[in-house]
Amino acid sequence: MMEKDILSRVIEVEKEIQEKLREEKGKSLEWLEGVKREAEEELAREEERLREYYQKTLDDTGAEAEKQAAELLRDSVLQAERLSGISDEVLGRILLKYLPRILPEEYAAAGRAEKVREPAP
Repeated sequence: MMEKDILSRVIEVEKEIQEKLREEKGKSLEWLEGVKREAEEELAREEERLREYYQKTLDDTGAEAEKQAAELLRDSVLQAERLSGISDEVLGRILLKYLPRILPEEYAAAGRAEKVREPAP
């Protein structure tokens, strides 16, 4: 009878151990799901933060590019206004100064550059 009691007790303890293992496995799975959920939420927050950062950077860059384009346009208009005020005489002198550099050497050496000074009829 004692052997039967011992065997019953061993079986009972084994069932308890199996039940505890099931409980621990369940707790482990719950914990794992919680960690997974937290990681996914953190990832979603980080993705949102990066999206916002990207959009802000894009907006800031666009605004800076527009500002630089406006400045460049303003400077170009001012330069064009200054250049439009130069007389034909001054432009002619400037042209004659740089013409030998532009024309082939044989053309300038033959004196043909002088003909360029003559206004067209």
